Amino acid sequence: MGRNANIFVVFALIAVSLKWTGADHQEYPGTETRPVLSDSEASRYTQETVFGDWGPQLIVVPDVPDYTVKVGESIQKVVNQAFLDGGVDRKFIKIEPGTYEEFVYIKGDVPLTIYGGGNSAEDVIIVQNISASIQAEGYVNLVNPNGERYQEGDSAWDIYNGCATKSGNLGSCATVLWIENDEFMMTLVTVQNTAVDVQGIAVQVDADKINLMFNRYLAAQNTLYLGAHPEQRIHIHGSYVEGQTDIIVGQGAAEIHLSTVKVIGNENIEHPVIFAPSTPATQTFGFLVYNSTLTGDASYLGSNKVYLGRAWDSGIEKSDDYVPGVSPNGQLVIKASQIDAITNVEQPYAPTSTSGRLFSTDLKEDRDLDDNTHNRFWEYKNYGDNA
Repeated sequence: MGRNANIFVVFALIAVSLKWTGADHQEYPGTETRPVLSDSEASRYTQETVFGDWGPQLIVVPDVPDYTVKVGESIQKVVNQAFLDGGVDRKFIKIEPGTYEEFVYIKGDVPLTIYGGGNSAEDVIIVQNISASIQAEGYVNLVNPNGERYQEGDSAWDIYNGCATKSGNLGSCATVLWIENDEFMMTLVTVQNTAVDVQGIAVQVDADKINLMFNRYLAAQNTLYLGAHPEQRIHIHGSYVEGQTDIIVGQGAAEIHLSTVKVIGNENIEHPVIFAPSTPATQTFGFLVYNSTLTGDASYLGSNKVYLGRAWDSGIEKSDDYVPGVSPNGQLVIKASQIDAITNVEQPYAPTSTSGRLFSTDLKEDRDLDDNTHNRFWEYKNYGDNA
């Protein structure tokens, strides 16, 4: 059995050992501020229903990779070469243990697997500092000094050039690892954006069937941007995610499984938010959080200040502009997960981002879980201090 298979078995055993004991705020149908699913309703939200015809598998790496990156070498250069060499079969890139201070943009048709060569994600670190307030000139100087890293004709040129030619603050261009490669896989890697007190993305996914296992993701705001476009499916498994607010965001259909999401203290953020999905109204599935742990550092444990989530009404500036069935309506299910003493048990969800639309739900027995006149946030059989 390989290294990743052993890790998978450990997580699976942990999941089996967790038993729901009937937390105080997990009884169907819940309340006006904390809705809870029935057994039959919860059966709609599984990995199989979220991902449809795609079933993510354990990432298995070969004894001999197609490419190897050593400390002092460029991951981006090797990624570019992998696409330049062509072919249709999956290619494997091994990153030797060490710290790599660079941006990595992955755009191409050949599916890639990037994996760390250490024993854990802590052994391989991809890190940079870039904030959403950066503008084009600063971006060019930081990301592509002397025009050497990204050149016209490179596989990632379109990503880079799209940001380098924008005006104003570059927003989501503030990304360390950018994935536009369907069926991409990554394991045993840490990705970190060290920008503080601002939006700064560690990993942005703009592709389908993305399998990310046993990694670490560290940033302040928008640590993981899961799905820059609708219907993109992303699997986060056995991983650690850290941030200060709006930690996991996006339009995609994602499962966060057997993972830990931790809120890190920031004195300027009184009420941080963990999840901020921007699911299109016509898309049934957004974020499924299953058998995972939601926690905080010493700043938030026992504080009851953290919101579990808020919808991100992307593009909607005020609540009066919100159109049910047309405007985005974030979808989130937190299921069989541990919720530590970080949130207000009576009101764990915040008004929406951008529009300020107040949280609302439906408690009727015959409720429509896809009704866009209400928020689509649900819980089921969670446990822990604030479940």
